[in-house]
Amino acid sequence: MLKKENAVVIDVRNHYEAVIGRFDGQVKSNGVSKINPKEGDEKDDKEKNRSGAQYIDPKLRKSTDFTQWLAKDETKEKLKDKTVLMFCTGGIRCERASSLLKKEMGSKVGGVYQLQGGIERYLQAFPDGGFWRGKNFVFDKREAVSAADKDGDGGIIRKKKGKDKSSTNEDLPAKCCVCETKWDRYVGKKKCFTCGVPVLMCEKCMSLKPDKTKGSELKVRCPLCVEENITVPASEVEFTDNGVKNKKQDGKETTVNKGKAADSVLKWGGGHAKSKKLQRKAQRRVCQFGSECVRNDCMFNHPSREKQS
Repeated sequence: MLKKENAVVIDVRNHYEAVIGRFDGQVKSNGVSKINPKEGDEKDDKEKNRSGAQYIDPKLRKSTDFTQWLAKDETKEKLKDKTVLMFCTGGIRCERASSLLKKEMGSKVGGVYQLQGGIERYLQAFPDGGFWRGKNFVFDKREAVSAADKDGDGGIIRKKKGKDKSSTNEDLPAKCCVCETKWDRYVGKKKCFTCGVPVLMCEKCMSLKPDKTKGSELKVRCPLCVEENITVPASEVEFTDNGVKNKKQDGKETTVNKGKAADSVLKWGGGHAKSKKLQRKAQRRVCQFGSECVRNDCMFNHPSREKQS
């Protein structure tokens, strides 16, 4: 399917997953893979005998951003009359995304297909990697796996003998968010200062702690926030519509601090559950007013009320 000419392959994963690995080995131009062709490149690609499905990265911060991406006119024009292939890590995100795409576009595309079992199953079927390049980001202690390393990176930095070959695909966009050297390891749990997604930071920059140095926080931003010139910290962004279009508050456009906020923000641990977390924490403490407390909505523990009930 990836060898089809009039086809596109959509990466349904988040952009921070796509930067370290993707399906674009099928697209060749003079023997060199072309990643994310710029506007106007389609014509040049045909002239250079481009073959295979065109890789598309929707540049999502989280899965719920797919709806907004698909709603754009330029997206629908790009997919029109094309055979649409979709993939993700294990196939679950594709189930939702493919259903939405079929509902929104239907007969306007030449069929919608998804990779059953996702990248995980593909790498089992093709031990040499097939058309896959780079690493597959996984949400467990393996961190990221590849065709050459089924056990994964393991979440720690191991000292390597000889030349460091941390990135096996030099033309993949994986690089340190601070110094921009080639780097494809998500270690240290570093997050984008302005949208909260994981960011790549090399061992040298991690030792300098730019994310904890006042005045250097904007150096720790994901590629999307740098591209969009996002400067408002994720901690100052309000949740509205599941984190999408978060600059809207009570139906009115408001300015968050000074600067531009990301349209989608990822707050770890579920920022929407912050009040519940505080409530659970408060319930572990006995109310200082004891039985004299008259508030029915008091979050603190009341042993006397429990005995009465």
